[in-house]
Amino acid sequence: MKGYRRLLAAGLALAFALTPATAHAAGTGDSPRHTKDVPTEATLEAAEDYERWLAEEAESIPATDTVGAAAIIGPYKYFYTPTHPQERSYWCGPATVQTLDDYWGTPASQSAIALFLGTTTNGTDFLRVDDALRFFTGVNYVVSPKCATYSDVLWQIQYGLSIRCHPAAADVRILGYVWNNYVYSHSGHIIPIEAFDWRYMTVRINDPYDESRWQSGGGNTLGHKTYPASQIQSGVMNHWQKVLIY
Repeated sequence: MKGYRRLLAAGLALAFALTPATAHAAGTGDSPRHTKDVPTEATLEAAEDYERWLAEEAESIPATDTVGAAAIIGPYKYFYTPTHPQERSYWCGPATVQTLDDYWGTPASQSAIALFLGTTTNGTDFLRVDDALRFFTGVNYVVSPKCATYSDVLWQIQYGLSIRCHPAAADVRILGYVWNNYVYSHSGHIIPIEAFDWRYMTVRINDPYDESRWQSGGGNTLGHKTYPASQIQSGVMNHWQKVLIY
């Protein structure tokens, strides 16, 4: 089945190559379009499973703990994904899909993925990333329930990596004066999440965006970068989507 997808991806890449080139847009490539995800049966099942899992985990939270911090101290999960720098300034979506695709096997090209996603110079609609991941990887990725609180971001990261057992993706708003490594702010950026460690309250991403390449004086952001969990939390919660894909 994956071989068939590779052949189709090659055809998509050829079609993409024959389309007119467009100028690079500013930013990393998160589309501002507000669309609504059409949930698959697996999405609905995962949402129900997440709620059951969260209820079970919540039973271990002391009555005096109002933020749920005690429940997330200790667990950790690490995946290691290959780094794929985005080939255009607005291709963080295709590069994220390619990174996760490469984790599962030989990856499709970013051009084929961009065509599948409908990526334009305005960026990628994050709510199509799960469709692309299912298509190219054959793994049943879904859109998470909307994160309601900052703690919920951490719960969802833990659920995606530890319970669904594969690296995830997020759409974040980056504030350059808050995030380590970044110099500039970015209203939207799609990234792979490959590890968390609540012993140290950190999250590791595999960033496809090299800010120093695309913006003068930019930071060293490309590749495997470990951030304080609070920065990832703020990135998700400051973004209007407030969802993960896992």
